[in-house]
Amino acid sequence: MLKPKPVEIVNRDCPFCDCVHDVEYHIESAKIPVKGELVDCVVEYYGCPITVSDNGNSWTPGGMLDGNLLRARDAYRTQHGLLSSGEIIDIRKKYGFTQKELANLLGWGDITVSRYETSHIQDETYDRELRMVMCNPVFVLEELVKHKKSYNDDRFAELRSKLEDMILTEGNVALKRQELRNRYVKFNAGCEANGYKLLDLDKIADIIAYFANYVGNLYKVKLMKLFWYTDVLHFNKHGVAMTGLVYQHKQLGALPIGHNEIIYLPTVDVIEEETEYGASYHIIPLERPVNPVFTLEEQEILTKVAQRFKSVTGKDISEHMHGENVYKNTADGDIILFSRVGGITL
Repeated sequence: MLKPKPVEIVNRDCPFCDCVHDVEYHIESAKIPVKGELVDCVVEYYGCPITVSDNGNSWTPGGMLDGNLLRARDAYRTQHGLLSSGEIIDIRKKYGFTQKELANLLGWGDITVSRYETSHIQDETYDRELRMVMCNPVFVLEELVKHKKSYNDDRFAELRSKLEDMILTEGNVALKRQELRNRYVKFNAGCEANGYKLLDLDKIADIIAYFANYVGNLYKVKLMKLFWYTDVLHFNKHGVAMTGLVYQHKQLGALPIGHNEIIYLPTVDVIEEETEYGASYHIIPLERPVNPVFTLEEQEILTKVAQRFKSVTGKDISEHMHGENVYKNTADGDIILFSRVGGITL
């Protein structure tokens, strides 16, 4: 059997040699028993390149062993449709709760959340409650008020204020998302208008975050053109658009239906600025920018569009689009069909 190759050589204390020297750091896939089931997960360990023993020459320090066990438990959670330890941490941090505060909010024991984040696997009942917290700040506010005695007055007021702001923000986002869905009710099947792709609001939000991060001085007019070129390139290469947006011929170029709502998806900030021509909408990354994940095919197209137009003004990209044959051959206000977008200039 071939000896596995180490990922890295590190200098550290070796328990076999009882001294510090270069040892091998390994990362491998393994099957680990959890609650009577074998689960696939990644494990870490060290190996001594000097020691030769029938009992082996590898070891796993306590902290590393804890990490291996946590990954195994998370793999079990995934197999059973439960929230992972990382997702539970994200839920708590979303609201700014300590572990004890979140436990108190739900009427659990003080260390219950701590255990779920580090060592124990929650059952389905507890998982459902955590999911309610994850997706429903109104529920969280109601539970906070119900368990008010578990918090001092200042902390209660701080958490309540944050939740009220969150409810207002998320409520507005939910309204925008629903307005977008309503605008696309006639495009509930793949067709020439949407590039054979149903509206994907999560993908749209991720693309906005991507362009906000990588295209400087981004405004709404330019963003909408970036969307069109992205969808067209993806359609021409893969036979399907990337977002499901439907574009109309407008004076400033191709403009997606629902463009006023699109910019308020929650992956960027929007600053309204007054100019001599009227209101202008500046799209900027969040303080902690969203880093969306795309397929290699999507990333290739997004990178191409971003690099081509990152230094181009909204006016220039509009004029460039006016030269596209599909735009010139579509009447004002009509939908620009994806079946006619071959041969764009980029």
